Amino acid sequence: MTPDFSRPVSARYQVLDWIRHEKMVGFFLIGIIASLIDIGLLYVFCTYLSLWYLLAATVSYCCGIVASYLLNKYLNFQDTDRHYLAQFSTFAAIAFSCLLVNLSVIWLAVEILSLNYLAGKIIATLCAFFWNYHGQKHYTFRDGK
Repeated sequence: MTPDFSRPVSARYQVLDWIRHEKMVGFFLIGIIASLIDIGLLYVFCTYLSLWYLLAATVSYCCGIVASYLLNKYLNFQDTDRHYLAQFSTFAAIAFSCLLVNLSVIWLAVEILSLNYLAGKIIATLCAFFWNYHGQKHYTFRDGK
């Protein structure tokens, strides 16, 4: 569904309607929120709690996926499936594959490219976005109930 801008009075409403129906936009915006939680916690864990960057990245990522699941389920996909455990398990399995990508990219950025762990985390987040979206849309929230 693409917006029809031929009528300027309702163009704003058409854009809002398009955004509501285009799940990738919502997924991206929710991904930003989840990433801010993830990166913020990563920074706190490494800077203030002196955790090893890969352990901190794992824990912070898990916190981000919980936020992402809840926001995507209820806001983006407006999913009413009440099989929470099974659905979250699917979400978590896909997110776990993205976690492996994240940790690999962070490790490569820090150990091989001598980048800061936060720079590696940002690169890793960008790398995993499209696989995560595809997996969540087609496996976790495929019914769109």
